[in-house]
Amino acid sequence: MKKLYILFIVLLVLGSACKKDFLSADETNPNNASTVPASFVLPSALNYTSILMNTADNYGFINQWWGLWCISGGYSQDPNMTGYNIANNFVQGNWSSAYVNLLNYDYIEKNSTTSTLKSYRAIAKIMKAYIYQTLVDTYGNIPYSEALKTDKGILKPKYDDQQVIYTDLVAQLDSAINIIETTPVGAEAIGSKDIIYGGDMGKWAVFANTLKLRMLVNQTGMTSQASYITDEISKTASVGYIGAGEGAWVNPGFLQSSRKMSPFWESFYSATGSTTNNYVYYMAGQDACDFLTANNDPRKLRFFQPLTAGGTTVQGNYFGQLVLQTVPNTSKLGFGLLRGFAQNAPILSDIEALFLQAEAAQKGLIPGSAKAFYEAAVTQSVIYEGTKSSLDPSTYVPLTAANAADYLAQPLTLVGFDAASDKVKLIITQKWCALNGLSPMSIWTDWRRTGFPDFLHFSADINKKNASPPFRLFYPQTEVNTNPENVLLQGITTTNDLFTKNIFWDVNGK
Repeated sequence: MKKLYILFIVLLVLGSACKKDFLSADETNPNNASTVPASFVLPSALNYTSILMNTADNYGFINQWWGLWCISGGYSQDPNMTGYNIANNFVQGNWSSAYVNLLNYDYIEKNSTTSTLKSYRAIAKIMKAYIYQTLVDTYGNIPYSEALKTDKGILKPKYDDQQVIYTDLVAQLDSAINIIETTPVGAEAIGSKDIIYGGDMGKWAVFANTLKLRMLVNQTGMTSQASYITDEISKTASVGYIGAGEGAWVNPGFLQSSRKMSPFWESFYSATGSTTNNYVYYMAGQDACDFLTANNDPRKLRFFQPLTAGGTTVQGNYFGQLVLQTVPNTSKLGFGLLRGFAQNAPILSDIEALFLQAEAAQKGLIPGSAKAFYEAAVTQSVIYEGTKSSLDPSTYVPLTAANAADYLAQPLTLVGFDAASDKVKLIITQKWCALNGLSPMSIWTDWRRTGFPDFLHFSADINKKNASPPFRLFYPQTEVNTNPENVLLQGITTTNDLFTKNIFWDVNGK
């Protein structure tokens, strides 16, 4: 297999390209993997990450399990989903897609060893850390040290300890930041090949440091990690973190053409403008509707469409509810989420980054005002959701920072910072609301490590396997088939294991 397998993976990702001038096969000889330059592979690899993380079906289960979305009454609910009776084939494509993506970033890293290509090497290391963190947060122990060595004949890689992987990923991010800081002046400029930051490597360093902070904050429930977290934050504190308007969003120049549109949009709309089945399949979750309505949230009619034209009522279903509201009585996803075929695809939004810094500041991990970070996060969310969509009428007036300020001024315990007795609960709950449609993995992780939001209605299915959703997923059937010995060594074999064998940072078993 060896190089032929790597070449196949490279070409597979290139096939997901969004723009010909970025990824034209005329640039190189595709029959020789060793001649494919990093500049040829990078934009498609980044775009592939956006497809993995933003296609609604890939992580839509999280939106359902945590009260943001529901299944409309026009469809039968999957009893395995509502009963948390998850099998090895559940979203197994996420695993294989992640490792395909990792192989491409690994290819970029290994073929960017010269000083003139250091920027490509740094980006590849950062994105590998991003993908590996997602895998660890989903499965725990995973193939890591041997995972990308098919060219060395390792077809059944061993599984590494999840905490050891996290520790090494933090070190890899430090290394990437160092590479950026020591890149010579004459290095090759990435420019438009970088479809996130346009070749601005200073922003990539900040993104890496924010990703590092996310991994460290995830471990704050572990008292044994306290000094480690403090030391690691101090190493790169001077680099800073993502601020307002600095989020990592993919946009190669999406086109209104099949498989070339923004992946979240393409989950709901075809290239001709007609809606897909998902448009009337995924609808408003009642927990989210209740939260938005109770707190006079200006984003309510941006997250979800009103039941009637010109109305202000939103309504959904609770997950696993026996009798579902009919389609006409259930709110569809709103125009703050469905913005247009060319909408940016989030990798790590400034909204999430600011909430992350609010939590870190509240816990004394970084300097700055937790209140200021929190209010900036909510403000960015209000502005983002309130931006005019291609679906909005011409008369629509976008939401502004003033709307956010009015909202935050309310003396409500889940809105106003000063009114909240539990600041972490406030931050995580508002983050749950704001990340609707942007970052479901972080929602799942935050709930597991903090227990917030604490008002969610978990499945109403009387046959459910546990009171709350799973803490992890089974290893996919494809991996069981090809690497059975190493999968069995992980001891995740029964449904009960999904609710008792937590990811290492989940010290409370939530």
